[in-house]
Amino acid sequence: MSKKSRVWLAVALVLVLLAGAGVFALFRLPMTKSSAAEAAAHDLAEEQLSSDIWHEKDLAQGLFDRVTKALGTRVDLRSVTVDDITEADGRTVATLDWTWANNDGESWEYSSQLPLEKNGLFWWADLTVKAIHPKLGKGGRFELRANQGRRGNILGADDEVLMEEGKVVDIGVHPNRLEPDTIGRLVSGLNDGVDSLDLDADDLEKSVDDTEGNQLVPVVTLREDDYKSVKDAIHDLPGVLFTEDTQTLTRSRGFAQATLGSVGQASADDIEKSQATIIPGEIIGRTGLQKTFNNRLSGPGGVEVFAKGDASDDTGGTTKLTSLHAFTAEDGEDLETTLDVRIQEAADKAAATGGKPTALVAIRPSDGHVLAVANHAPEGAAWDRALSGQYAPGSVFKIASGLALLESGVKPDDTIDCPQTATVGGKRFKNAEDEVLGDVSFASDFAHSCNTAFVSSGDEVTGDDLIAAAEQLGMTAATLGIGAKTASVPADDDEVTHAAQMIGQGKVQASPLSVATMAASVQAGETVDPQLVLGDALDDVGVDESGAEGADDPPALDGQAAKEISKMMRAVVTEGTATDLKDVPGDPVHGKTGTAEYGNDSPPRTHSWFAGFQGDLAVAVLVEDGGFGAEAAVPVVHEFFDNVN
Repeated sequence: MSKKSRVWLAVALVLVLLAGAGVFALFRLPMTKSSAAEAAAHDLAEEQLSSDIWHEKDLAQGLFDRVTKALGTRVDLRSVTVDDITEADGRTVATLDWTWANNDGESWEYSSQLPLEKNGLFWWADLTVKAIHPKLGKGGRFELRANQGRRGNILGADDEVLMEEGKVVDIGVHPNRLEPDTIGRLVSGLNDGVDSLDLDADDLEKSVDDTEGNQLVPVVTLREDDYKSVKDAIHDLPGVLFTEDTQTLTRSRGFAQATLGSVGQASADDIEKSQATIIPGEIIGRTGLQKTFNNRLSGPGGVEVFAKGDASDDTGGTTKLTSLHAFTAEDGEDLETTLDVRIQEAADKAAATGGKPTALVAIRPSDGHVLAVANHAPEGAAWDRALSGQYAPGSVFKIASGLALLESGVKPDDTIDCPQTATVGGKRFKNAEDEVLGDVSFASDFAHSCNTAFVSSGDEVTGDDLIAAAEQLGMTAATLGIGAKTASVPADDDEVTHAAQMIGQGKVQASPLSVATMAASVQAGETVDPQLVLGDALDDVGVDESGAEGADDPPALDGQAAKEISKMMRAVVTEGTATDLKDVPGDPVHGKTGTAEYGNDSPPRTHSWFAGFQGDLAVAVLVEDGGFGAEAAVPVVHEFFDNVN
């Protein structure tokens, strides 16, 4: 064969192959309307419009994704099937049956019509918004809104309800209807009638002045009982409007508020940050236990599907929502806690007497149940410093360092000098108010909180010994399974830092929870594992019911050493720094005061501490910037035990 012939043969083969490929591609297109409809239904069910039957596949896919995007992870497409194919007025349409389902398997079913067109021998599908749902208008899309059931209650000891849905009244002002003295009279009536409410008339006046148009200016939301106390003074003021609503509330205003937490409607920022796990209209826990256990309390998260836009609006209106389907709303589950109403109320009242930001934690040593968590801030809402705050514990930590010394061989009646000052590694330590005890027993050094005796005894124990003592007293494992803060007692080879940590300074940090656990462990004679949340709820946050979050078991607390510490803590009350507690009614009070320096001021500022117990009730109190423990924390403890007894 000549060279020229071979070239023509190659060309012929290429042409044959190209023709075959074209024929193959053509026969991928449906030649019947039923096969076109079936191919379209299959693609839609898979949510991947990959067949060649679509006019402009990419545009069709983009349309489908835009319309259905809002359904996110809450509503899944289960199937799309062809019900019928009809022709009328020169149009051919396939009736499609759609089935969607929520995460619980509840179905949402409807039918729509998909236009089909014939071009030559072949059929094509034309995706429109109405083909996805008949009530969607041009430019429309699906939207989700929350359709939640009753939020679960938070329960305390003996199944007492601590937090549940209750009535509230939203108070606002209408700028155009106000008279000159309305705001002053409104603010005065609210402040006089509701304890601890401190509204500012000037601030409200500014908000009104800054409001654009004729918008309602919110003032405050009151519990129903608080509203009743001020109704007569404010109800008839011109321009003041009242709206009844419901809200998840604590059993009384301020009751364990920082710990139980708060609830509110999800904001646009909440929704954006959640990456579609939160949807508009959803009520979510914002702080405290309400936030930590939101999934349990809120339930499965029922939703309602809407069409955004209107079928009659050819411009694709974007503001109107038309309900398409509401999935069944399911109630949340209750959350069981150990909080005791009587003890919590006593704690809240006592913390309010602190004068400065105050935290109180009460634990029952016999079972580790946290009976009260109180937080009070004279100015503004209190955050949960009782469970999450981190502070130098000061001399209350002498319970732990005292235990370490006892375990090293020191006896309570051993003589340890208590001079005015002691120098370690060039650092000068001194006692509060320059106190000098001289040659006294270790028990007396403890009772009077002698700093110099403890820092000079630092060479009797190592940093690891201090860590072990804190672990035995439960300080470093007390997280409650909800991320509450423990104590941090780092080992440090620096002799100055080690000496400081003997008196709860240096790098030692502790929460009031961990300090209360320390006192409870002394009373129990064994390491106490505190508990706040009961039942299987801790499974929701990935811990077992012990709340230990995977922590190793601490070294065993020596019962005899705990008894000796307990006797020394009793002496603190009978003859030492907490003698103001001698007259507390009931069982003998045992305790330890603490004054913890912080900051860079000279002289340094100090937090006030107390840790102790009475009978089967252990307590820790912190007063921020309170000064000496005996001056600020002890009166709060006295008030607490008086309220309990």
